[in-house]
Amino acid sequence: MTEMDKIIPSGIFDFPVFPLSENLHEKGTGNNNKHILICLAGTTSTDIHAFLEKVMSAVGVDLAADALTIPVEEGVQFSFATLDHQKGFSKALFFGLRPNDAGLHLNAQKYQPLSIAGKTFLFSDTLQTIQEKPELKRPLWEGLKIMFS
Repeated sequence: MTEMDKIIPSGIFDFPVFPLSENLHEKGTGNNNKHILICLAGTTSTDIHAFLEKVMSAVGVDLAADALTIPVEEGVQFSFATLDHQKGFSKALFFGLRPNDAGLHLNAQKYQPLSIAGKTFLFSDTLQTIQEKPELKRPLWEGLKIMFS
């Protein structure tokens, strides 16, 4: 038995540990004037970005001025708390991500805004999926209307 075995009991890390992506905000675009975080998983083509601009403008959000938009590679985990500490957000939209991907221990339903501690979260499918399945546009619109009303 080593000294470390005496200090750290076996089984203390009985859960998966993942490295978190750091400085994710540096990959983002936008001025964040209205303290809105938008994280996009999946493809971030020009077509997808144009779709996002159209969707957000419908609720009065100018992507370049009002939000910080960050592309997130599939499988990359990060800390929303760290991003929030660095940039300060009141609203956060996650396209194609689950709460755990952002280090959030929330039981959130897709397209249903969730307000906790002065912040509102919305999780949905990827923008590409929403574009390909028109029936998902309605739930997204309804969730965004509630979030930005």
